[in-house]
Amino acid sequence: MRSEPADPLAVSDDRARGVRRFARVGRVLPVAVVQVGGTLLAARFPAGAPAGAGGGPPWMPHGLGAAVSDAAQPGPVAIALLVAGVVVLPWRWRWPSAVLLVTLVTTVGYAVLVSPRGPFVAALTMAAANAWLRGRRKTVVVVMAIAAAVLPTADDVLGRGSGRGLDSVFLAVAWVAVTLSVSELVRVRLDRAAERRRRRAAAEQGRARDERVRIARELHDSVAHSMSLINLQAGVALHLGADLPDRTRQSLADIRDTSRDALVELRTILGVLRSVDGQGDPGTASASASAGAEPERNPVPGLDRLPDLVERARAAGVDLRAEVDGDPAALDRTTDRTAFRIVQESVTNVMKHAHDHHAVIAVRIGPEVVELVVEDTAAPDRATGAPSVAPLLGPSGNGIIGMRERANAVGGTLAAGPTASGWRIAARLPVTVAPGTPATTDAAARR
Repeated sequence: MRSEPADPLAVSDDRARGVRRFARVGRVLPVAVVQVGGTLLAARFPAGAPAGAGGGPPWMPHGLGAAVSDAAQPGPVAIALLVAGVVVLPWRWRWPSAVLLVTLVTTVGYAVLVSPRGPFVAALTMAAANAWLRGRRKTVVVVMAIAAAVLPTADDVLGRGSGRGLDSVFLAVAWVAVTLSVSELVRVRLDRAAERRRRRAAAEQGRARDERVRIARELHDSVAHSMSLINLQAGVALHLGADLPDRTRQSLADIRDTSRDALVELRTILGVLRSVDGQGDPGTASASASAGAEPERNPVPGLDRLPDLVERARAAGVDLRAEVDGDPAALDRTTDRTAFRIVQESVTNVMKHAHDHHAVIAVRIGPEVVELVVEDTAAPDRATGAPSVAPLLGPSGNGIIGMRERANAVGGTLAAGPTASGWRIAARLPVTVAPGTPATTDAAARR
């Protein structure tokens, strides 16, 4: 059983999400090392150690460290609180306020159980900075105010040491001020970078809109005008050529009808390029009306128009047969349109390069993938009875390139190549186009 090819866009999205997830978790590892490792290392030094040896809490002058009791050695519960404050940090982007409150509880709990020293506030610092960047500023101010009031006074309130003066309070306030200042500076820089990205995106959209309008104008001035003349001349020839052979009149009628339908489709395309919903291009409308086209827009073509395509090809002399297995109504509109355009281009190639061949269109619509196969076979040589192999559309043509681009745009694949007696086009398209693909992005922009 052949396995379906993985969607490259889905794989790319999964890889990007994995990178972001690893980055958010990876940034926690240095904080974990600093908080757990640094705090446990600081607790190994005696409380009365001289300056530079790590005695006393981080905000207390070392000379006052001798007044702190030996209750600085963390027990299992205190170590669990240190670890818990770090463990919740990977969820800081999803629940910034909740993570901030949890880290506050673990930090204050550690200060209550143990005479604090070392970098035991690292997790709280990271959670506060993240919540500030996420817009939870009032919550951050309240939490940091509680921390600045409780942490420097925990030993005195619990009777583990004597009064330490204002130095410890000033250092705690400095820690809060530095944390909030750096967080605000980062937030401003991020906002400015986001604003620059928005301006660039708006400028690119403006340039793309201007380019679409230019293309629509060029199409109207050249293609629509030429198609109108073709339609008009074919109609005049039919009106004046009553004595023409039936085959000639049929060919003129096909030219008239095909050019008329092409004009209506062109009007729809021009309306999309100009991003005018519900209104056609005025110039094209007048050209279509003069050629006898319907004033209403032509609906988006899909596989439901496959019988009309087959009839036109047969009228042009191509022995064409179509087989459809499944319900085209189950297809996504983007996939339906892409499938029809690929079949239409394939049939056009047969009409241009192998009009004397026998061609078969096979459409199989499955629950997840629609498979398209258009294959032509040369008619047997009348003298030898063997298939006459004629060179068809080679790989240098733009038709195959366009079909492959259409298939890739919806996350599908297309293969084209010669067979023993003709040419074969095979495409695999998803039944439902995943959001984020170029085709759905363009459709959303048009809406």
